[in-house]
Amino acid sequence: MLYSESKERENRFIISLKIAFPFLILALLLFYIFKISLNDIKSFILFTLLIFIYIYYIFYLIHSSFKSSLIDHITKTFTRKEILEKIKYIKNKKYESTVILIKVDNIVDINERYGIANADNILKIFCNRLNSFLINYNFKNISIGKYSGGNFLLILKGRKKELKHLITIFEKELKHIGINDIEIKIDFALINSNYDKSVKNIVEKLLSLLDANKDTPDIKPNEFEKIICCAIDNERFIFKYQPLIYHDKSKEILEVLTKIYSKTEGMLSYAQIKRIVNHLGRETQFDTKIIFVLLKELENIDFTNRLISIKLSPVTLRNTEFRQYLTNIFHKSSLKPENFILEFSEKKAYKEINRFKEILTQYKNHGFKIALDNFGGDNCSLEYIKTLPIDIVKFDIEFTKNIFDEKYEKIIEAYIKLLHSLHVEAVIKFVDKKEIYKKIEKFGFDYIEGFFISKPKNLKEL
Repeated sequence: MLYSESKERENRFIISLKIAFPFLILALLLFYIFKISLNDIKSFILFTLLIFIYIYYIFYLIHSSFKSSLIDHITKTFTRKEILEKIKYIKNKKYESTVILIKVDNIVDINERYGIANADNILKIFCNRLNSFLINYNFKNISIGKYSGGNFLLILKGRKKELKHLITIFEKELKHIGINDIEIKIDFALINSNYDKSVKNIVEKLLSLLDANKDTPDIKPNEFEKIICCAIDNERFIFKYQPLIYHDKSKEILEVLTKIYSKTEGMLSYAQIKRIVNHLGRETQFDTKIIFVLLKELENIDFTNRLISIKLSPVTLRNTEFRQYLTNIFHKSSLKPENFILEFSEKKAYKEINRFKEILTQYKNHGFKIALDNFGGDNCSLEYIKTLPIDIVKFDIEFTKNIFDEKYEKIIEAYIKLLHSLHVEAVIKFVDKKEIYKKIEKFGFDYIEGFFISKPKNLKEL
């Protein structure tokens, strides 16, 4: 039995006592009233009134008990409200404790393949497996709570490093055996319970770590937001340019790398910035400011045989006001849309894909080229290639990492043949060694990007 279930049982028992105790009082009063007089009208009215009050009291307690349930009805773990309260409570304890966020990464896929009922059952069994695993390592009264979907929060006494090793063991065990013959993929992040005074900031940091799948600078979320919002509002960005060389070196693309510098935290990368920007819902504002500052910086640059590629949020690209803004700012600028590539990537395909096609076509009609990043990765890139007017694709880093794998070689060859038949240019990125460069020469990539070609440069270096 989960600790949450035992606490819920305890809660129900207390409610039962609250119902039973007044009944005993009422029984004693009944005995007293009837002992004094059976015919006294006042006693009868009092007794009837007490009966109605007691019935109302019972219904009130039953209704309240449903509203104040401590556990999620599917997984039997603590509710979000209850687990957040427990994190808040444990922060005030003197002993060291760690908050862990565990995500069942493929729960959406399980839901689609095996149905909602099976997915719910998987989550319930998963929580029981996790609980049993931790009990075997001498943990007691383990607080596990459902945060959202396949995300679970738990609190354990102990140091982050030791607990990370423990959860990694659980992850590997679960990966090998699965649940009910279904493969289970999990991801997790850990943080000290005293990381921040705000429980909201603790959870936000865990979500950030989970998304990045690596440790990010130890900046408090509220400070992080303040730094980035201040930079956006004051248009303080630092641009570096990563050259992509055409296969015959006759032309190049300069990919814009946007960074923000903070005196207290140093240089913040684009990935770190975007995490906060997306969370705050400021994607379009961020991209608008980037375009404005970038065009001012590039005003006197020679664009002969050179293109500029700028990453934009797909949400921004689909924003009508942004499209009008982009058209107007280029109309006033000496720079030409023909020298710019609008680059994006997206996890899940946009439902109104034909509408998205119309929007991108309008950008192309103004002279912009469209690039799709992370092609062939865990996203909707293949779906987009079928429908959207894409000019350039940048292969996912997975292909560079596995470039010497025979299977990947065949896939790359097939992809490039397909792309060229569709008049789409192909880019391979993260080429940082000579042996990788030599290997990719035979595939026929149009552009090559990576430290072996060139490290990012500022305008003076270019």
